[in-house]
Amino acid sequence: MNYLKALFRIFRPERPVQDGLTVKYMFPLVLGVFAVLSASVVSTDKSYIRLEPSQTAVMEGERFSIDIYASAHVPVNAIDITIDFSPDKVEVVSVDKAQSVLTVWTQEPIVEGSTITLGGGTFRRGFVGEHLIATIKAQAKVSGNTEFFVREAQLLAGDGRGTPVAVSGTGSASKQSFYIYDQDEDPSAISANLGVNITADIDGDGKVTLRDISAFMVAWNSKTLTHDFNSDGKMNFVDFSIILAKSFFGA
Repeated sequence: MNYLKALFRIFRPERPVQDGLTVKYMFPLVLGVFAVLSASVVSTDKSYIRLEPSQTAVMEGERFSIDIYASAHVPVNAIDITIDFSPDKVEVVSVDKAQSVLTVWTQEPIVEGSTITLGGGTFRRGFVGEHLIATIKAQAKVSGNTEFFVREAQLLAGDGRGTPVAVSGTGSASKQSFYIYDQDEDPSAISANLGVNITADIDGDGKVTLRDISAFMVAWNSKTLTHDFNSDGKMNFVDFSIILAKSFFGA
């Protein structure tokens, strides 16, 4: 822990500000320290399904997409997912599996009524970590709030026995809310409706805790993931403010 002591000495109140040590260098260093301290808080022993939309505000008639990701903490070689949506608000045009980590499909993805089902597997032991499963291509139909959410998910271990792998409970990571607006709608009304749907529950456990803040800080520092809570196309202090507020007031 000597390296931590050295870093903390940089921030001692009695330490004078020297030549190159200005405010603009302090924040990256704080991020680094926080990332090191919180690495043990970020969970690596759970599997989950995550939905990532191209946008959360969509105009009537506009097309958008939703990436379906699966993360496995042990090798998984078979997966089955059921996703529900509102067909009165959204039309699912297709399900693209061209870039999927799955190489063998039990059947083509099926869109029937208000449900999307897809399932398949990989050769050998399977995959570990987060990977793209498929991309939903959809088109907005009628203005209002709507959502896509993972109703069921089954992951099987590539251990030769088909052992079920526990999937974390359906939280906000496995549910995405959208606001569909018409071209004449007041922008302030759109912002208000989007604000209702902002969530910062990164690990999908139904609440925003230190674990989510830790994951946010690590992602920001490493630039491996982008947690863009307000859908402005970037990860910045606005998103940082949102997750801090959500942790205090609740997700």
